[in-house]
Amino acid sequence: MSKRWKAILPGAFLAFGFCMLVAFNAARPRIMVLQSVGAESEWAKGVDAGVRAALQSNRRPVSVEWQYLGVDTRSAAGVRATAAAEAWRAVDRFDPDVLIAVDDEANESVAREFAGRAGARVVFVSTDAAPAEYGFAGRTNVAGIAELLPLSAVRDAFRFTVGDRPLRVSAVAFDGPTGRAELAQVRAFDWSPHRLVETAAVGSLDAWKGFVESRGADADVLLVLSYAGLPLHDGDPVVANGPAIAAWTEEHARPFPLGLHGSYVTHGGGLAIAPSPHDYGFLAMEMALDWVDPSNGSAPPPLVTSAHFDVAVGAARLKARGIPVPPIYLEAARMGDRLLP
Repeated sequence: MSKRWKAILPGAFLAFGFCMLVAFNAARPRIMVLQSVGAESEWAKGVDAGVRAALQSNRRPVSVEWQYLGVDTRSAAGVRATAAAEAWRAVDRFDPDVLIAVDDEANESVAREFAGRAGARVVFVSTDAAPAEYGFAGRTNVAGIAELLPLSAVRDAFRFTVGDRPLRVSAVAFDGPTGRAELAQVRAFDWSPHRLVETAAVGSLDAWKGFVESRGADADVLLVLSYAGLPLHDGDPVVANGPAIAAWTEEHARPFPLGLHGSYVTHGGGLAIAPSPHDYGFLAMEMALDWVDPSNGSAPPPLVTSAHFDVAVGAARLKARGIPVPPIYLEAARMGDRLLP
């Protein structure tokens, strides 16, 4: 072999290897996880942990990217528009085969239009609005996970905490899209042998306090639903502090307060039984991975629901009320790192 070829061949092999690597990477299915909230949100962290758990057991090479809008229902229109534009730039650059869109803002600002693209697929996760409101009904390139509050688990918990007898149940939520959707589930649920006596969607912390204080004589349990974005007063742009809402509710509610979001205990509440963000993330990524597997065909995965829930316990709050908690709940909270002293 001539000296010339000896000099050329190593470079040629390197170039060939590089081209093969680029081709391999380009051929890998691309999945993007688009979160509505910021990366530091407790909910986003839980969803991301579930996504990564599904990826750990995956053997098919895929490329995955994350994007965070960092907004919620109370974000200003300009902030939401800027976040959506940035997300669209990321989507256009990455060109995902499957977009996992988490929560309503991601589905409203991006997924509803992405679903109409040729060759694009969407997995919607944790939406309060019905899929039809985003134009997903009848779409063959859309799959998803319906968000359902773990109300059966909540009803079972009454027996171990408040007492094994028919109870009077009330519920309160901030009068926003999330709170109204949650209240609709609470009102439609079969609470027997218990009875749902009163529910309210309130527009301010003042109204929240009024409802809670008025339940002293006619309720045994107070379901605490979504309160993110609750204004201090009617028409007030200042939003009430989450820990302040939880602390006030725990201190002044005569019925036993039971949260439907894990953050209720993080904010100072005593007990919460809530949807599991980890399971949502795990299920969503499993659906996406199945969908990009050629052996499974092109039909979308069926709509599913999560059968799992998280338990969060604030031990000091429950002790102050004299509420017993079964060891299995304490262990579940400890395993999920949601057991607070």
